[in-house]
Amino acid sequence: MRFEPRLPRDDVNAPARSPVKDGLVMLLGLAAIVGVFFGATTLLIDRLVPYVPRSWESRMFPDFEELVHQPETEDERAYERHLEDLMARISSHWPERPDGLHVGLLDEELPNALAFPGGQILVTTGLMKEVESENELAFILGHELGHYAGRDHLRSLGRGLTLALIMAAMGKSGAAGDLIGLSSQITGRAFSREQESRADAFGLSLVVAEFGHVSGATDFFEKLPAPKSKIGRTLSTYLATHPVSDERVEAMERLAIEKDWPVEGRANPLE
Repeated sequence: MRFEPRLPRDDVNAPARSPVKDGLVMLLGLAAIVGVFFGATTLLIDRLVPYVPRSWESRMFPDFEELVHQPETEDERAYERHLEDLMARISSHWPERPDGLHVGLLDEELPNALAFPGGQILVTTGLMKEVESENELAFILGHELGHYAGRDHLRSLGRGLTLALIMAAMGKSGAAGDLIGLSSQITGRAFSREQESRADAFGLSLVVAEFGHVSGATDFFEKLPAPKSKIGRTLSTYLATHPVSDERVEAMERLAIEKDWPVEGRANPLE
C-alpha cells in the first residue's frame, strides 16, 4: 500500500456554521431570557405593591425638602399660593388620600411636574409660566395624585432596582450589557404608558369633581408639539413612557364621553 501525503481538509475541527452567527444567536437568546425575567419580576412587584402600607412610605423615603424652591419674587409666591390652594381643593375629592402630601416649586425652566415617593409633588417654574387656567393646573396636579393612587412610584422604583440588579449581575459590559439593558427597558415601557393613562383618568375625575366639567383640563397637552413624521410617531408611541400628546388628549375626550362628564364649561383664569 502506497502512502500519499495530503493537506488536511479545511473543515476539520471547525464548526459548520459561522461562529459570529452562533454568538449572535446566543446573545439574542440571553437578551430574551433577561427580558422575560424582568417582565415576570415587574408583574410580581405590581401584585405586591398594593399590600405595602402607605404609612411606610413616609418612613422609608425622605421628604425631598432640599429640592423645593423657596419663592424669591412676587410671581413665584403667587405660583406657590396657587399650587397649595389647588392641591388642597382637588385632593379633598380623594377620600383615600394619604397624609403628608406636599406640593412645591422646582426652579427649572423645562415645563414638568414630578411625583416623588413619600408624597412630595414638585411643579417647575417653567410649567407655571405656561399654564393659563386653574383647570389646566388642577389636571396636572390630579395626574400626579393619580400616580400616588396607583402606587406607581413604588412600582417604578421596584423596576429600577430589578434593572440595576440585572445590569450588575451581567457586569454591564460590551454589546451584551447594552442589549440586555435595552430589552429590559423596552419590556418595562408598556407598564409606564399604562400608568400614565390611568393617572390621566384619575386626574380628570378630580377636575370634574372640582369644577363640574372637564373643559380646559387638556389645554396644556394640546400646546405640546406632536411628532410630524410617521417614523417619529411610531418611535414615540412604542418607546415613550408618556402617550403621544394628541392621542393622550383624544383618549381623555373619549373617557369624558363614556363617563358622561360635561365637556363644556368656563375655565378659571390663573391670575
